[in-house]
Order: sequence, then structure tokens, then C-alpha cells
Amino acid sequence: MVKLSFMGGTHEVGRNAVLVSSNEAKLLLEYGVKVGEPTEFPAHVRAKDIDGIVVAHAHLDHSGGVPIFYLSEKKPFFSTSTTADLCKVLIEDMIKLNNYYLPFEYIELDNMLKQRNDLAYGQEVRLKDINFQLHNAGHIPGSAMVDLEIDGKNILYTSDFNAVETRICNGAKIPKKKYDAVIIEATYATHEHPERKQLEVDFVKAIKDVTNDGGKVLIPAFAVGRSQEMYSILFAHGFPGLVVLDGMARSVNRILFNHPEGVKTPQQFEQASLSVQEIRGWRDRRKAINNANVIVAPSGMLQGGTAFFYMEKLAMNSKNAVFLVSFQVPGTNGSTLLEKGTFMIGEKDQKVAAKVRHFDFSSHSGQSYLQNFLKGLKGKPDIYVIHGESESCEFLAQYAQDELGLKGTAPKEGEEFEV
Repeated sequence: MVKLSFMGGTHEVGRNAVLVSSNEAKLLLEYGVKVGEPTEFPAHVRAKDIDGIVVAHAHLDHSGGVPIFYLSEKKPFFSTSTTADLCKVLIEDMIKLNNYYLPFEYIELDNMLKQRNDLAYGQEVRLKDINFQLHNAGHIPGSAMVDLEIDGKNILYTSDFNAVETRICNGAKIPKKKYDAVIIEATYATHEHPERKQLEVDFVKAIKDVTNDGGKVLIPAFAVGRSQEMYSILFAHGFPGLVVLDGMARSVNRILFNHPEGVKTPQQFEQASLSVQEIRGWRDRRKAINNANVIVAPSGMLQGGTAFFYMEKLAMNSKNAVFLVSFQVPGTNGSTLLEKGTFMIGEKDQKVAAKVRHFDFSSHSGQSYLQNFLKGLKGKPDIYVIHGESESCEFLAQYAQDELGLKGTAPKEGEEFEV
């Protein structure tokens, strides 16, 4: 008997957690959080009841709750080596900023990392009667899909995946195996992304238009993946100006240099990274305001981080521009900036004079890629759709049912299914 229990990430983006139970073992696929006040966790899973945890990639909505299992227990934690190191940086930062709202501290994170089992893509693992391996998910460096074989049943958990090749990641491929069940994300099930090559051209042109006119461009970007992709695009297109990189993205770069297997073309990535100037403190930051043409800095939704400092300095000059390069969650500062053109400067909500634009550099598969992924699956797997707003999850489940004749379900939190 194989059972899937959906503990989080259902009808929402965030808090991913799926418990896979076999006759002999219980394996937890991720345990993410929604960072906030208070931080939201998936449904409760007892540490003593599980035999191991797989984290498919390092983003906090997939990894942030995992230290809670290391208050007293010792359970193996499986991921790629890139993911394990990125988890350390991201979860440390979360503890630093939110420890009042968290049921664990740095010591639990250390305990978790002591139990790490680093896996290469395709490396087979046996945990009691569960066999599994990881495949490249193309989402961020080190990201993976989890391919499980239990008691003759084959299950695929995509986590977040991107079928489109980017500057730093190869696109995810559809595994050639027949599956009995597939758990798939639906973040962009109702939305198409623009074609990547043309998007890059438009993005670089927009930056040159601003800098040639004497302005500066601030690119608020996620520290993992998006920051690196932004300066890699500028490097690949021969942008001649000074590009600076700030915030946690610098620590992420060290990890990616140590794990060249985590990026698509390590040599090009290194060249692109050497072409940017890293900010090393407040003196550099103040210099960058005057000298830099492009500033890449977290956070991607302007919720904090060093991008906040640059916004205050650059936002009120109409020659400058703020280019948002990721999804902006409703209610975030980035979302408000896009919708209303305002930003909190000096404790006052002010109309921003700088140009504000959004470029859709997503690391998730868009609508047609999600549908093609399902079409390309062999056999007649049951499809479970999570990690999307309600409308997106229902839409993709309905597509699987109506167009492909598969059993499509958008589970609710706490629902269990037998494979």
C-alpha cells in the first residue's frame, strides 16, 4: 500500500509538504513555510513518525520548516549538495529576521545539516522499502524532481520546475518512465510567459535606454538564481556599463562557485560573475549610488534587503528606473509599486518618479509547458495538482481530466489518497 498525504501547499503557493507512506516507511517530501508574522507552517507531522525528508530545492516555501524535525530527532535529510548549502544560507537569514515567530533556532538548523545526505541527479537511494532518485528540475541551481518507486508503484513529485533553459539552468525534461501518480505544481497554470530570447533583448534594450540617458537601473531580484541570471544576461549581451551586486546574492555566488554542477555552464557563469562588482559594505553602497549603471540587489519583492536602501536613493529621480523581474505577491511593496507607482520613502508613501517596469523572468513553467509536461507522460497516472492559487490548481486538474482523460485532483490540506 502507498499513501499520499497532502500536508501543505494545496490551493496556495507556499508551505509545500507531502507525506509518502509505504508499508515500512514514511518519507516527507519538503516542509516549507510562508514567512510572515507569524510564520505559517504545513499541517503538523510528528518527527518520530517519519524516516527521512527530501528537500527538492532551497526556497523557503519548500525548505523553511525542515529544522523543526531536529529538535530532538535524527532523521536523514536528502537533497543535492547545492540545495543543502543554499538551505543553510536561506534558513539562517530567516531565523535572523523572524526568530521571534519560529519554533526553532540555529542549533536545530545545525542538527539538520549534520544529517544531510547529498545526492547527484540519478543517484538511487533506498530507504526501507522506498527507492527514490532526483532529476534536474531547471527551477534554480540544485533544484530537483523526486522520482519514487514503492512496492511496484512509480510516483513523480515535480516540486517547482522549469522546462525552459535559462542562462544558469538547463530546462527540466519529462522522465520517460510510466508513472502511477504525478504531483505537479500549478503556479502558472493559467499564464503564459514571454519567449525567453526576445525577453532578454527587450530587457537589455530597456536598460541601455535608461543608462544612455544618464539614469541608473535598480533590479530588485531574488538572491538565489534570479540575481545571477540578471547579470549573466547583461554579460552575454555585452552590456558595457558598471553592474554591481549586493545582498545575500554574494553568499549564493560562493556556493555556486563551490558547486559548479549546480549551474548550466560553470565557466560562463564564473566569467559573468567576475564582470560584476560586489558591494562589500556601506562605503561601497554609497559609491554605487554615484558610479553604478545597474544595481542588482535582493529582495525581489522589495520587502527588505539592500534593494530598500537603493530605492530610497534612486526612486525620486525620473531619469532612473526600477525593473522588477519576478512575480510580485499581492500586498508586497513590489506589488504596490507596480499597481500604484508608490513606495514608502522616509516613512511616507510617495509617488515614485523613476520608471517602473515588470519583466517576466519566471523560473516556473508556464501554461503550455505544464500542459505539454502532462501530455508527455507515459501511462495513465493520477494527477495531483498543488502549489498554485485555487483557480490554477483546479484549472490544471480539470485540463488533465478533460483533455488527457487522466484522473486530475486538486487536493485540499490534510487529504489522503491511495496510489
